Amino acid sequence: MSRNPIKIKTENSENVVSSQKPQRRCFCCRSNGHKSALLRFGLIQNVLCFDLRKKLPGRGYYVCATKQCLEKAFSGGFKRAVKRDSTDLAASLPEFVHQILLPGLYKRYRECLLAGFQSSQLLCGADAVEEAAKTEVLACYILATDASESTQKKYRTNADRKSLPCFGLLTASEYGTLFGKSDKTVLGWKSGHLLDEFIELENAIQRLSSEFGSTSA
Repeated sequence: MSRNPIKIKTENSENVVSSQKPQRRCFCCRSNGHKSALLRFGLIQNVLCFDLRKKLPGRGYYVCATKQCLEKAFSGGFKRAVKRDSTDLAASLPEFVHQILLPGLYKRYRECLLAGFQSSQLLCGADAVEEAAKTEVLACYILATDASESTQKKYRTNADRKSLPCFGLLTASEYGTLFGKSDKTVLGWKSGHLLDEFIELENAIQRLSSEFGSTSA
C-alpha cells in the first residue's frame, strides 16, 4: 500500500535542517532536492552505471526517484546529459526498475536498519518501543506487514496521537532474521541521520512500487 512521503521534524526547525543537507539537481526536471532522496548515476570506464551508495568517483548525474523523471532519463535524457544510452543500464526502464533499482533500494533499506540496530538508534520489540514512546525519545514506528489487525490499530493510533510516522515494508520474520532474532513485529527509530535515510528509502520504495508495480523485498 502506497503512502505519501513523510518528513520528520527534529529539535531544530525544518528550514535549518533542510539547509544543512546536501542538495543536488535532477537533470530531468531541473528541481533541487536532498542528495539522499535522489538517484545517482555515474560512469565507469565510459559505461553508465547506477550508483546505489552514491560513492562512485567522478561526476554524478542525479534523477528524482519518480516514474516521470526516470521515463525522461530513459527516453533520451541520459543521451543528452551523459552522452551515453540508457541501454548501458538495462534494455528497458521496467527491467531496470525491477531487476536493478528496487532490489538495490531494498538492500540499502536493510543495511540502514542493521546500522541503526548496531548503533542503538533502532529499537526492536514492543517493550523497547513503548518505553521510548513514554519518554518522548521515539521518532518513528515500524510495523511488520503481517502484523495483526489489532496490533496495526494499536500502534497506528499511537502514532497518530503523537504525530509520528508509521512505516513498514518487511514481514516480522524478515525483520527478525535481519537482526539474528526471533520475529519482530514492532520496531521504532530514535531521531538521527539514519532515520532520515530510512525515510527517504522507504518513501522511494513505496512510490516506485506503486508506479511500476511491486517487487518482492
